[in-house]
Amino acid sequence: MRPGYSARTVSYAARYDPDTDFDRWYTDATARAIVERVRPGEAVLELGCATGRMTAALLAAGVVVVAVDHAAPYLDRARARTMGQVDLVLDDIATVEIDRAFDHVVLANVVHEVPDRPQLFGNAARHLRAGGELHVSLQNPSSIHRLVGLELGLIGDLGEISERGRAYDTIELLDADELAALGAGAGLELVHRAGVMLKPLPNSLMATLPDEILEGFVAVARRFPDHSSMNYLVFRKAGGGSAR
Repeated sequence: MRPGYSARTVSYAARYDPDTDFDRWYTDATARAIVERVRPGEAVLELGCATGRMTAALLAAGVVVVAVDHAAPYLDRARARTMGQVDLVLDDIATVEIDRAFDHVVLANVVHEVPDRPQLFGNAARHLRAGGELHVSLQNPSSIHRLVGLELGLIGDLGEISERGRAYDTIELLDADELAALGAGAGLELVHRAGVMLKPLPNSLMATLPDEILEGFVAVARRFPDHSSMNYLVFRKAGGGSAR
């Protein structure tokens, strides 16, 4: 970890478990979408890997992974669960320097925790080979559950951060257009835009539903790209042809 690194967000690693929280459904659904765009043997840089849940899904697809996180407790758990061609790195995802270029870089549900988002996107872009793809997912301010909350007066606007969000260091909610602008600012071309899992209810109520219903919400997200729980955007670095 580079000198002067700030442990601003390390604290919640002791309070938040990505493997038992309902958020695991969004992680798994995002992983499925990413895996559709990677090929065995390709090199993937995962920025913000937490406990390695998505890392494991990427490895199962036959890719080679370098996974970075700022929280040592999360990396310890990732190390215990992941097998195959993976290198786990403790560092700041906005400034980490890996001496190689990657076919894919992944920023899954982490952009909202980083103060300097242009720096983060620029660092991701620098680690891409020509023709490589950056995969970005983030909670959607226009998710159906937030639209319902707005209509019921439970939130004042779609960008309002919940108490839960503040507890887990959410700085700001960003919509798909704002993410697209960050990608463009890093010199990347937007090539794919979709939604991940429909979320009509808050997590606490979603967690009471049977798995087969939840799988249905994952599948139907393709019909509601603007109002799913997560936005998923793929950017491509110019040159070198397609990464697919």
